[in-house]
Amino acid sequence: MTKPLTIQNYNTFCQEEATPPVLRQLIAVFDAIPEEKLLSALKVYYAGRNGYTYKVLWRTYVAMTILNLPSFAALIRTLKNNPYVSLACGITSFKDIPSKFAYSRFIQKLQKPNNVVLVKDIMRVLTRKCYEIFPNFGNSVAIDATDLKAWSNGSKKRKSDTDAGWVIKGDTHGKRKFVWGYKMHLMVDTTYELPVAAGITKGNTADITYASNLLSQARFTNSKFHPEYVICDAAYSSKELRHQIKRQYRAEPIIRSPKTHKKWIGDETPDWQLIFNRRTSVERVFGRMKTQRRLNNITVRNMRKVTVHSLVPVIVTQAMALAFPNSPRNCTI
Repeated sequence: MTKPLTIQNYNTFCQEEATPPVLRQLIAVFDAIPEEKLLSALKVYYAGRNGYTYKVLWRTYVAMTILNLPSFAALIRTLKNNPYVSLACGITSFKDIPSKFAYSRFIQKLQKPNNVVLVKDIMRVLTRKCYEIFPNFGNSVAIDATDLKAWSNGSKKRKSDTDAGWVIKGDTHGKRKFVWGYKMHLMVDTTYELPVAAGITKGNTADITYASNLLSQARFTNSKFHPEYVICDAAYSSKELRHQIKRQYRAEPIIRSPKTHKKWIGDETPDWQLIFNRRTSVERVFGRMKTQRRLNNITVRNMRKVTVHSLVPVIVTQAMALAFPNSPRNCTI
């Protein structure tokens, strides 16, 4: 059983026992995340009377996502019971573990508009590193969206999260699913199954309306963004999007056309189908982030807080791949 972290036994504990994988892995992921600008911006805020550094608050928040912990209470328990996790986050004594109130204040500061932009900039820097490290990264990309349930009761007349909206989607059995929440729109590289661009909108935003934004984000992140294929399901079928992909991005749109449309494009040859099958890569990325990186565990309200909450799993997914480029994408700590 892991020894509890106390001032008396901390240094002796860490010196006597061999460094476990969790310590090495957490440090490797932290080192891969370009956090300097964000931490510099956060320094202007008061960090609480106990003087918790924003580096510790940020890194423990990232660690909560890496370790898939459900709440700040679970995070605090882990920091108390596992000195290796605390050490990786920069905590060297029991009294330096942040309180729930410190995290509440931290999230308030993190959701400031300028800081949300800095969090998104971290994702962009990591995306550019992926282009440098992984051969042919961004050559074949897939776009899709998924629903995120808001931390609010959708059945109540007065919603506690007024930034959310109704998501109405058909499930695998053809039945309609209603969710009061948000949508995450994501573009991933289909070879490495890593995010390229991401965004959060209200739940009632149509998937196709955000596709252009994802393409613009990818071009803004890397001016040489000219994929060979852009793959989407039938929700993105439109003449305008196909034209934009061909004309502006010099790519081949691999988009399924609903047969119910009057102008159905019947170009689904066997070779076309093989390329279209790559679209499942974005669904796998969503699945991993929801089950392993807290994406589906929203405990905050309003658009900016949900955006930060949702971008951290993307950042962790990219940083894990860059820290361990030879490991399978579905590896967990």
